[in-house]
Amino acid sequence: MRILRIVRRLLTATWLGGALSVTGLLLGAGIQACSSDGSGTTGGKLVRLHTRVVVSDAAKSTFTSDAGWDVTLTEARVAAGPFYYFDGSPAIVQREQPRSWQYAARFLGVGVAHAHPGHYLPGNAMGQMLESANVDLLGGSVDLPDGDGVSGFYRSARFSFTAPSGKGRAALEGHVAVAAGKAEKDGEAPRYFHAFADLADIEKQASQGHIDGCVLAETDVEADGTITVTVDPQVWFELVDFTEAEEASADAPAEFPGDSQPQIAFVLGTAQSSAYSFRYDRP
Repeated sequence: MRILRIVRRLLTATWLGGALSVTGLLLGAGIQACSSDGSGTTGGKLVRLHTRVVVSDAAKSTFTSDAGWDVTLTEARVAAGPFYYFDGSPAIVQREQPRSWQYAARFLGVGVAHAHPGHYLPGNAMGQMLESANVDLLGGSVDLPDGDGVSGFYRSARFSFTAPSGKGRAALEGHVAVAAGKAEKDGEAPRYFHAFADLADIEKQASQGHIDGCVLAETDVEADGTITVTVDPQVWFELVDFTEAEEASADAPAEFPGDSQPQIAFVLGTAQSSAYSFRYDRP
């Protein structure tokens, strides 16, 4: 347990050291600087951005984690906060994490996984959707309130978590990310699990629950359109080794023990930018 606590602190320091936060004040100022007639400081015109959230195709069926477990989800929910869009390139660092991340992954008992925030430079704020929502990811596409933006190149985004409130709050039970299902592996008994991440835990990995540097498929936005946010719960489980998870039943799935490898790894997974991707489409 002591080693796990040390690893957890190490991972927290690594993630916070690479994270970059842009204040809402600067975001608002950057967007408002653009006038509707295109005479603003950035030369853009105002656009309306419809918003929807979908789940990745992988999460709709059984997927295999980096730890070798076949995972089938029966539930996946998030309490999502505002989304922001930028013209800076996304923070994609795959299989090239700093040594501290590599050592930590080895302590967790699995290979180095997807992405570390790296030194992300967001550039100019191009758009935003400021409402929050509790999203049932396996319940189908969810339309959120429209956002605003300016014309120009969009290349990266921020996904944010927020404390659940309003419609759908009860299902989250106070958490900001919830997943349930079954994990199987040859030679092991099936693990029926109920995993969750709290905002305070995610904030240790990503300041204020902001997941910066997410990929927004590069596009030149010239008119109103739709921003589709894809959440990939498969990434949440990439580092999870269910060996330490309790054996349970489908009717009574077990929570991951506190400070266990599965719980630490699940929280880390929810804070990875590769779990959230964005795309703009014309109507």
